[in-house]
Amino acid sequence: MTLDPEFAKQTTELIVQTLDLYKKSGASPRVGEIWNCASIGDFLCGFFVGEMVGSALSAFQIVHQREPTAEEHLEIIELVESHAKEIKEFFAKFN
Repeated sequence: MTLDPEFAKQTTELIVQTLDLYKKSGASPRVGEIWNCASIGDFLCGFFVGEMVGSALSAFQIVHQREPTAEEHLEIIELVESHAKEIKEFFAKFN
C-alpha cells in the first residue's frame, strides 16, 4: 500500500460518515424525474461512489500538493470498493 495510513483512515471515515448522512437524509423524490433514470437506486449508488472517489482525490491533492500516482488512485478506489456491500444494500432500497 502506498497511501499513507492517516490519509487512508480519514478517507474511510469520510465514506462511512457520508453513507450515514445519506441513510439519515434519504434521496430527493424527484431524482427519477430530473435525471430520467429508471433505476433510481443504481443511479444514486453510482453518484455516491463517484462523489466519494472525487472527494478523496481532491483531498489527496490538497494534503499532498500533487496528483496521486496511478497506484494511489487505484488504492483510493479500493477504499471505496471495500464498502461496496453496505453501499449497494442501502441504495438498492431506492430501486
